Amino acid sequence: NINPKVIDQKISLIRKISMKSGEYEDVINLTIGEPDLPIPTEIVDQTILYMKNNRMGYPMLGGSVEIREEIVNFYKTKYDSSYDIDEVIVTAGATEALSTTLKTILNEGDEVLIPLPFYPGYLPLIDFSYAKSVFIDTTSDELQLTVESLKKHITPKTKALILNYPNNPSGVVLSKKNLDEIMKFLRDKDIYIISDEIYSEITFNNDFISVGKYHFLKEKIILINGFSKSHSMTGWRLGYILASKKLKDELIKVHQYTVTSPSAISEYGGYIALSKCSNITTYTNEYKKRCEYVYNRLNSMGITTLEPKGTFYVFGSLNNFNIDSSLDFALDLLENKHVAIVPGIAFGVEGYFRISCNKSVEILKIALDKMENYIKKYRLN
Repeated sequence: NINPKVIDQKISLIRKISMKSGEYEDVINLTIGEPDLPIPTEIVDQTILYMKNNRMGYPMLGGSVEIREEIVNFYKTKYDSSYDIDEVIVTAGATEALSTTLKTILNEGDEVLIPLPFYPGYLPLIDFSYAKSVFIDTTSDELQLTVESLKKHITPKTKALILNYPNNPSGVVLSKKNLDEIMKFLRDKDIYIISDEIYSEITFNNDFISVGKYHFLKEKIILINGFSKSHSMTGWRLGYILASKKLKDELIKVHQYTVTSPSAISEYGGYIALSKCSNITTYTNEYKKRCEYVYNRLNSMGITTLEPKGTFYVFGSLNNFNIDSSLDFALDLLENKHVAIVPGIAFGVEGYFRISCNKSVEILKIALDKMENYIKKYRLN
């Protein structure tokens, strides 16, 4: 028989709506978190040259010395971390990094704390380990996790806390005050801190703080990042884990027997990304311009929206409209106006929706014009 935990899983709402959008020829698809900006040309050119001149054998377990040195130097220089090359695992994407992490630390019945709204990919991975997801509602705190709300959800079964900042779907960056208080509170708790920092390089005001700077919690922190969002390398499937030597030595066992290694080609591309193309300011500026445009347009429609501080997402609230179901709203908008967005319920919160700003401002304008024309009939005041 098939594992019942597998049978019970459903395709994510994000994918479902994206696939349904394919039924309409003129659709504007703002669902998937896929960067539209090109991969830096030097990454492609140097990787092709490397492929021509080298035998593509199995990479070193955990990643080549060269790419691990670049990862360590990058985090040390930019985020004041204290990792060395023996505390890095190069993975087949950030999702594999997360899967490896959860398989390593979770036992049946363990609880994993997840602030709302959340990236939906976390839940199945926790479920596959026969552990339980416990949600922390942040909607009354401007989508910021606070130490007060965290304290209310800790039990003897709590094994880990997942932090995802800059946050998908909201674009929120955790404030220094909140992060400091949370880290100090967790200092004497036997709880792992899994920090998904995949959007760290797409921040608009340089106010993102990595958990890697909290050296006093190093033995409990598992930091995850990758190249998909920062360098538009989604198809290369390359990520990494930073963790203490003790944790890393356990994590690498699961990594080895899950994927052996990422592609040697992708790994070299990641090395070039960090050694030659670490400055992606032009990309960040473009995403900021798009997010600001969408943010201003939504607010002008009466859609309450928190200003995004990072990612390429904007998360709008439907509280000023006579709309009970974010899913029904998303499906109706797709059917009537051929604009595809993701309902908030996909991220664990009702009454919201997410727009992915992975289109030009010109295309975003067309989509928002259609949305404005559609939603005004539901306005409460």
